[in-house]
Amino acid sequence: MTDPRVNLRNPVVAALLAYLLPGAGHFYQRRFFKAAIYFVCVLGVFFWGCSLGEAKAVHLRMDKTARQGQTRQRTLGYLAQVGVGTPALPALVQHKRYQNQLDAAEGAPSALLESFETEFSGRLMHTTLGHGTVTGRLVGELRVGDYGFSQQFEGTLSGTLENGKPVELKLMGVQSSGDLNLGPRVCALDNVTLSDPHGDPVTPEYSAERRRFFCRVVEAAAPHSDAGMIEGTIPRPFLDHFQVPLTDEALQHLNGKLGKQYELALVYTWIAGLLNLLAVWDAAAGPAYGYGDEEEEDEKIADSSESAEKPPAEPSPEPANA
Repeated sequence: MTDPRVNLRNPVVAALLAYLLPGAGHFYQRRFFKAAIYFVCVLGVFFWGCSLGEAKAVHLRMDKTARQGQTRQRTLGYLAQVGVGTPALPALVQHKRYQNQLDAAEGAPSALLESFETEFSGRLMHTTLGHGTVTGRLVGELRVGDYGFSQQFEGTLSGTLENGKPVELKLMGVQSSGDLNLGPRVCALDNVTLSDPHGDPVTPEYSAERRRFFCRVVEAAAPHSDAGMIEGTIPRPFLDHFQVPLTDEALQHLNGKLGKQYELALVYTWIAGLLNLLAVWDAAAGPAYGYGDEEEEDEKIADSSESAEKPPAEPSPEPANA
């Protein structure tokens, strides 16, 4: 039974606000102390967990079947994380975008997958220009292959070599031929490792903010000729990596890098979500304990007090003998 002395206002609205933002429902009810407690504690635990997991602890991945070299996976821990409300809801949208990206890669021939107009940073290995770093502007289009499989890129790179010489390179690559390697647009953690031209072992590098770009360079006059290759990275917008599902490779990398710290990050975010469910219940139903619980008991105490204070009734006089 709720405490009748607490004005819950509209409990449904309060519960919804409490879910969307911890403490908001209690603020709406003018229970300011509890609002501050829930806001600080729930969000503090949640974001501390996110920090421990390098902002990769919250994501949703519910693969129906294995594809593109990935195993079937279920992130059931998200069912606890989503209890924290708005801070965890972007994962639902990112899961859908991630699935749409996989489906688009298997779309109709010549379907446009992505347009590019972005900066590039990396290196050039060219038959006439030699080897060296190159930076510039990358423009082009990524499409589904002509026969409905793989991916094809065609575009240009207008850049500058390390010696200051400007270059204009024509690019053309096909994923299935091995002359195109492009990191996914929507991805939580991408392997951006550059190959070593000398064949020495290379320590893998991962990034969420950038994506790998490897493509063949062709002669402008002869599009099918091979003039070299470029290898580097291009930027990835924040909305294309925030709370996006982790691939198997990325998940393995995080566990290897962070160890038990990543597991601890998951636990903190789970606890925050479950704590906020208690806050939602408190906003909807009021305090679990209060004077309202003792109303029936108080009535009994009051009745016994009244009977104790009431003087005993005087005996009625006996009737006189006739």
